[in-house]
Amino acid sequence: MQIVLKVWSSNLDHNGGSDFALVEITPAFANLALRRIAVLCEQKAIDPALDEMYYWDSGADFFSLWANPTAGTREGEGACPKLREELDRLQIDKHEVAIPVRELSVPKNLIARVECAQMVVRETGIAFTAIPKHADFHVTTAEILKEVLERCVPLANG
Repeated sequence: MQIVLKVWSSNLDHNGGSDFALVEITPAFANLALRRIAVLCEQKAIDPALDEMYYWDSGADFFSLWANPTAGTREGEGACPKLREELDRLQIDKHEVAIPVRELSVPKNLIARVECAQMVVRETGIAFTAIPKHADFHVTTAEILKEVLERCVPLANG
């Protein structure tokens, strides 16, 4: 399952080419995220001041339709209008989290280069954060709820 997330930047004037994030939720990825949520809950029982945990990995591809023009590139010519149409249909700005009906393909030249990519684990779900390459600000996604991750786990058994 793919999930598209809205992205916010800590810099009001620039987002480092990160308007959206695409996350591929496989059963293995969902299991990993759910185990990390369980660890957070166990630790929070010991220390209630714990709010969230950060892991030095990320399953999110940050991207923007406007970051790198695809004119003249074979990869972007057909994909960009279709991608734009699907993102408009999903209304990410309004819903913040959406599951596309059909698989999205983001051209490589639209994927933002990021550093320090992290999975943010909370009791209610997971989000992602990163620093755009050569920037001094960070970008953060909307949260994928625990319930959505739990729906992906039975796929591993069936």
